[in-house]
Amino acid sequence: MKLKPLIIALVSLLCVGAYADCPPGDLNGDCQVDAADLVLLANQWLTRRVGLAPPSAPGEGQEVGGASPTLPAAESADLNRDGLVNGADLALLSSQWYQKGCPIVINEVLAHAHGAASDWIELYNASSIPVDIGGWFLSDNKNDLKQYEIAAGTTVEPHGYIVFYEKTHFANPFDPGMHTPFAFTENGEAAYLYSGDDAAFPECLVEEPFGASETGYPFGRYLTSLGRYDFVTMSEPTPGAANSYPRVGPVVINEIMYHPAFNADAEYVELLNVGDGPVTLFDPVQMESWRLTDNVGIDLRLPTDVPVTLKAGEYLLLARDPQAMRRYSVPAGVQTLNWGSGKLDNRGGALRLLKPGDVDRGGTRYWIEVDYVAYSDGSHGQGFAGAIDPWPIDADGFGSSLSRLFATRYGNDPNNWQATIPTPGSVND
Repeated sequence: MKLKPLIIALVSLLCVGAYADCPPGDLNGDCQVDAADLVLLANQWLTRRVGLAPPSAPGEGQEVGGASPTLPAAESADLNRDGLVNGADLALLSSQWYQKGCPIVINEVLAHAHGAASDWIELYNASSIPVDIGGWFLSDNKNDLKQYEIAAGTTVEPHGYIVFYEKTHFANPFDPGMHTPFAFTENGEAAYLYSGDDAAFPECLVEEPFGASETGYPFGRYLTSLGRYDFVTMSEPTPGAANSYPRVGPVVINEIMYHPAFNADAEYVELLNVGDGPVTLFDPVQMESWRLTDNVGIDLRLPTDVPVTLKAGEYLLLARDPQAMRRYSVPAGVQTLNWGSGKLDNRGGALRLLKPGDVDRGGTRYWIEVDYVAYSDGSHGQGFAGAIDPWPIDADGFGSSLSRLFATRYGNDPNNWQATIPTPGSVND
């Protein structure tokens, strides 16, 4: 297809909208979808992303009517991530025609500083153009977005960082931009960036919620294999630089049997200590144990009378019915606990391993997320790019379990899970 017909098809599908990040159709990195992006798509028409082939393709590197070249994923106009630049990508780009996004994102937040140290918020310019953020605002209150006004003339270079500190900036009475002082809470809230009536990017609002945190551990953006960013606990703070890897462990969700083939009660979740030393799943100061929860009613609080301690490399099985675990070859000595009422969702669910955090003045307990996995059954393509559910379908009642490929890598990503023979209490197959 030539460029002129592409433009005609595009203009016929005009649509207006807004993004809290650059629109997916922004191919040249200036945070808006326009003719420059259309030209890039036209130049890549019928090219392939390296290593990917659409389901209907005869074979890798081949296409009916001749061969199609390949491009690295980072350079490809394959917007729907099906492996080929074609009409589907044109339709996506056209649906975003003339849309602008917000080139500045909230990239990292430290909400639980140590001692006299400051909380801070890091912004990142995700675009290929310098962005003047003078007159933009920072806040932790959605009802008062203009708590701190960024100084005039403040520019963030392309793919650059800028950090604002509690004591230097947004809670400093001597900073003229401070309208209402604020600090982030270690119990979890949200950070806001608002552009106001900025001439280039008006009414840009970025909201980044986060949960409770431990001292010194920030939250930051992490790009998953799904092409989306999770805002998760990072392994170390990196203000003004690229984010560190997400914090993993010391205990992780290592295996999930959510839909057994023969006995519905044979569900289990396997935990594994990936740390270098023993971990007690109980806080003696708070007098509170760890918890496992899901999105459909499971809420297991681990024992407080005889707290569970896992040695390095040791497993713990949490089961719907410990008696039903007899069908599996569970090694002798592996601890198994009954989670009581509730069952895992066969369609897909969200599992959280939590440790106790602070209690506020109103008596509310806050919980720090240690691990989180939102799994699917492999058949819900509508929720994923390219309408393809990347989770393995063999774990959905066909005898396999979901097993973590690498225990020390980020868990909430389908590329770190596979369907294998159940191995509760031992090394994943």
